[in-house]
Amino acid sequence: MKRPPNTTRSPSPPGLTTSLVHTPCSALDDDRLEAPLGLLSVATFACHHGFETTVTDLSGTAPDEGPTMIEDGHSVYGFSTFTANYELTRSLAREVRARNPRALFVAGGPHASALPREVATHEFDVVVVGEGEPAFLDILRRTAAGEQLPAIINGERPDPDDLPFPDYDLVDLSSYTRELDGERCVSVLSSRGCPYSCAFCNSIVIGAGQPVRFRSPENVTAEIHRIKERYGIRHIRFQDDVFAISEARIDALTPHLEREGIAFRCFARVNTLTAKMARSLRRGGCIHVSLGVESGNQGLLAAMNKQQTPGQIRAALENAFEAGLRTRIFLLVGFPGETDETIEETLDLLRDCPWHEFSAYPAIAYPGTALHADPGRFGITHVDRDYSRYLQVGRGRRAGFTLRTEGFDEARVRAWRDRVIEELLADGRTWAGEARGFR
Repeated sequence: MKRPPNTTRSPSPPGLTTSLVHTPCSALDDDRLEAPLGLLSVATFACHHGFETTVTDLSGTAPDEGPTMIEDGHSVYGFSTFTANYELTRSLAREVRARNPRALFVAGGPHASALPREVATHEFDVVVVGEGEPAFLDILRRTAAGEQLPAIINGERPDPDDLPFPDYDLVDLSSYTRELDGERCVSVLSSRGCPYSCAFCNSIVIGAGQPVRFRSPENVTAEIHRIKERYGIRHIRFQDDVFAISEARIDALTPHLEREGIAFRCFARVNTLTAKMARSLRRGGCIHVSLGVESGNQGLLAAMNKQQTPGQIRAALENAFEAGLRTRIFLLVGFPGETDETIEETLDLLRDCPWHEFSAYPAIAYPGTALHADPGRFGITHVDRDYSRYLQVGRGRRAGFTLRTEGFDEARVRAWRDRVIEELLADGRTWAGEARGFR
């Protein structure tokens, strides 16, 4: 059994301190749902190896407040980048650099990983591609030694059992609003990677399509036990791209989760959620499962590279319902090839299946996705490059409509999404952002 790494920290190199910054996104209904787990992991890893590192989470703040909340005087500033608020991240970096011209500025996260050469020409000295823990530690060590750094660094893929648990003491945990069944909820990552490569999903820039690296059940439950003991929180959101990925994995985890006596929510896939797995999830404490349904049309599912069928969608939703799991589904509207008829197929399938909550979002060609890399292959004739509009679901169910094909334009996609939302609400289903107690 691998044990969690000990938390002994060596002295920080004299004078070298680091600030990691999470940019706000005011377009969201609730920008303060949970702590930035990726930044927390990078910061904890750096601290564990002796580098004084702070996390400044600006979520929930107005854009003009951000610069005043970032402390001056640090040697290194790191920014996690996301496409929808990337321009705000650039603005923050410019303002902080003006006050700290000798500091090193580092960018990481999905947007930087997808477009490293572009990001390296902006306000950043170094861009980290992929997972950040070992790469950022290397940057700090080389900076402390006075070495010259390359503009782009490819991150290693660490064994997740070898990483220290994210230190929630680096943020104000009480300020976040994530809930599960009305109780405070904290996220845990029990694996890294995803074996699938869906054409619209930008997880691929961090590790989709590659072998999944699982943490041992003992390591996962040791972190959960620490969260319970230190923060009094017994509700967990597993943030894995696909938590319920195989019966073998769930069989290995379930007895450990049972002993912890927690309630949790997770992501699953319709092509792997068997009746047996659904029952095991429920036995381990799962009360809420999310599934990427996307469409009820087989042709669109194939074009998305979802590796699932309408029949598997139906079976998975029935399996979850029979096991007593509350089910949230995600629907993708306006993927190239969408028509009035495919929308009707999706609605027909959903009307005939048991489930509870939904979210519907338009197809967006996020950097790093196949849609972005080769739009012509999908029949896309226009892609809006205003990244501030790359919003799947925002305040008041707002979304960004950014694609055009020979078969539809942005207005048509908006109309399809409006129809899906209106008809499912009329059918008695709940919009995900309005599900009481499940934020």
